Amino acid sequence: MNRRGCICLIGGLAIWPVVARAQQDPGARFAQTLGEMKRAYGKITHPRETARSAYLLRLIRLREEAARSKTNAWQAIDEEIKQHPAPADADSAALSRFRIGEWESPRHEYLYRANGSWTMTPVEPDATRGTWRIEGNRYLETVVTEPPRSFEYTVILLTKRDFVFTDGEIVFYETRLK
Repeated sequence: MNRRGCICLIGGLAIWPVVARAQQDPGARFAQTLGEMKRAYGKITHPRETARSAYLLRLIRLREEAARSKTNAWQAIDEEIKQHPAPADADSAALSRFRIGEWESPRHEYLYRANGSWTMTPVEPDATRGTWRIEGNRYLETVVTEPPRSFEYTVILLTKRDFVFTDGEIVFYETRLK
């Protein structure tokens, strides 16, 4: 084999894993990426809050990509996300400050006020509304209906951009509106 053929062979072998991964079933690709992320995070002996938050942000972005690709891979990602709730003694006041503002769920947009009230937007007299509060890693919400309905969730992550919480079964995602 001449020098040029050898270089082509080596180059082809080097790029083969990238090409093979791109051609792989998207669900399998997400499962592989999720597995790699879990192994890397699992190697951290005593993860600090910054490591947990960074891991969750990577999982959230992976989940968004999985949902856009229309695979069921998001379900496994949700299961992993549920395993990493915010600490039970989380700073309620700090989390509450993050919650204030306009947020978007996959279905609706909401306005959360500092006084603990929320309204589905656009704000109109008959818009769905209620109250909210955060206690440690518990997110408590009441919908003003007759009779009022109350819900309790576990906060997984609340940042300037993302709010992720769960009722133990379903993981809910909201994104701050600009």
